[in-house]
Amino acid sequence: MDRSVPALDAGYTRFVGEPTQVIEASECRQCCAFCDRMVLPSGCIESNCPYLYLYDDEDTGSRYMGCMNKVFRVEIDVALFHEAERTRQGFGGVKMTGMPIAQCRTSVERAYDGVGAPFECVNPRFFDDPAETAAEFDLRDRL
Repeated sequence: MDRSVPALDAGYTRFVGEPTQVIEASECRQCCAFCDRMVLPSGCIESNCPYLYLYDDEDTGSRYMGCMNKVFRVEIDVALFHEAERTRQGFGGVKMTGMPIAQCRTSVERAYDGVGAPFECVNPRFFDDPAETAAEFDLRDRL
């Protein structure tokens, strides 16, 4: 693409960059269902993940947890997390923003349920475990 041509000629106000690999790995927008990969923080605690960190906010007295690997970028209030975990539904997942490691518990959630061709999955590989898919392309031990 010739970026020297003024963007206004193409109808855009500026050049729109290519989507990053992480975004493509964490969300699928190929049909009307809009699927997102989610990370379950409860799995981080159960597996005693070394990348899970906790910190105390001195101003509020609240404790937060997050991921040093940035598999998820949000910081979760630990008290609210434990309160939600006591319910039948549990805390649930947070959107994946990085590549998970093998011990990460992930799931895929659909934003919209619908009937008909627009909602039929056209990307079934998106439901494969991203940690296993990444391992397929790791050639370090096979070269």
